Amino acid sequence: MTNSHSNISARYDGQGRFIPPHAKPLTGREGFIKRTWTFLRNPIEGFGPMAYNQPIVSVPNFGKKLHVITDPEGMMAVLAKEADKFTKTAIDARILGPATKEGLLSVHGEQWKRQRKSVAPLFRKRHMEDLAPLITQVLQSFCEKVDAERELDLNAAMAELTFDVLAKALLGNPKGLDKDRLKFATRNVVTSAGTLRPDDLIPWPRWVPRPILPKGAAALRRLKRAADALLAERAKHPVEDDLISLLIAAKDPKTGEGLSPREQRDNIIGFFIAGHETTALTLTWALYLVGSHQETAERIRREVLSVCGKDFVRYGDMSSLPFTQAVIDETMRLYPPAPMLNRECHEETEIHGRKIEAGDTFLLCNYVMHRTERLWENPLTFDPDRFLRDPTLKSKGSAFMPFGAGPRICVGAAFATMEALMALATLVRDYEIELPEGCYPRPLMTVTLRPEGGVPARLIRIR
Repeated sequence: MTNSHSNISARYDGQGRFIPPHAKPLTGREGFIKRTWTFLRNPIEGFGPMAYNQPIVSVPNFGKKLHVITDPEGMMAVLAKEADKFTKTAIDARILGPATKEGLLSVHGEQWKRQRKSVAPLFRKRHMEDLAPLITQVLQSFCEKVDAERELDLNAAMAELTFDVLAKALLGNPKGLDKDRLKFATRNVVTSAGTLRPDDLIPWPRWVPRPILPKGAAALRRLKRAADALLAERAKHPVEDDLISLLIAAKDPKTGEGLSPREQRDNIIGFFIAGHETTALTLTWALYLVGSHQETAERIRREVLSVCGKDFVRYGDMSSLPFTQAVIDETMRLYPPAPMLNRECHEETEIHGRKIEAGDTFLLCNYVMHRTERLWENPLTFDPDRFLRDPTLKSKGSAFMPFGAGPRICVGAAFATMEALMALATLVRDYEIELPEGCYPRPLMTVTLRPEGGVPARLIRIR
């Protein structure tokens, strides 16, 4: 290992600004086969100059059109202003359907509204204050493990941390939950389902199943059994105000109808997948960035010590940690956990002056939008202060959309942000983060955006 502030000094521009790993755009001169192959291998590397320089790019797609949106106005039109004219695409249904077909991640219309209402109370401000101490307990146990074994892979370690938070804060820490097996199964399901294949580019009907490799199928069966077991256990031993209890108790206010067993199970699986994977990756990238930039580490440390001292970060402390929050924001700008969304149009409309017909599909690429020069100053640079200099960068309808936008914006966004902030503040205050010489991981998109090969590190406690 080498000192954290000198390990990738070659990754700075001529003005001394840190340029973290990023997907190199296509040149625009590649042929169709090359472009397609690049997109399949790593979708965020499959965009060229037009996508980075124009708000909308439209190309023929099996008799219809595919529109690539990399502009906040277009994003808001599809996701918010005219959201009722769009649904997730058939490829989304084929990828997520085997795991979450009847859950919040996949359903639409009245079924989606009913489910959204059932889980929303868990993420209200009052309940968030109650959940914060549970995050603190998990962090304390995690730090004890780090002290015992300082060398780790940041990606795996953050997945462990955030899964333990999910189990304790959202699932009620039920007895008999085999966390290690479930973490492994969740990762295998995401990897298997999220890896694009050539047949995914064919516009199959929604009812055509997407074959799953044996490893992914076995992992999915394990997740389903675990979710069913959690529901059965909680039905026998009910508690208040955790995710499972809310799903079981959820009733349609008009009909009194509850969620079906399949809906309950698929929502729990959705939270296994989305409830810890995305936050784990945000923390992985944030710790990598901090470990690569000593000045940032020192500023976070000073800020947290001035507000919290050596005590754990509390819910009420978060508003007093603006720079630490800015580092989280800049991390999600550079590495949005879900770097691309898909939508299909079902009613003729107009976006950016272009006629959009029913059947047209959209790639809403916030990864590209977050890195375009027409929207951001020095977009490839790691610069958390940009969010302090200009708070409007986070305003509604801005070019910063790590959680999407509109009615289907991530229901757990506030919880994920709280968890990431509390964890980053605690870990950076208490540990030096040392990375190997030349550590510069390639951002690789499956469903989420991961550092290829992980991020080996040493966390050395500051005495």
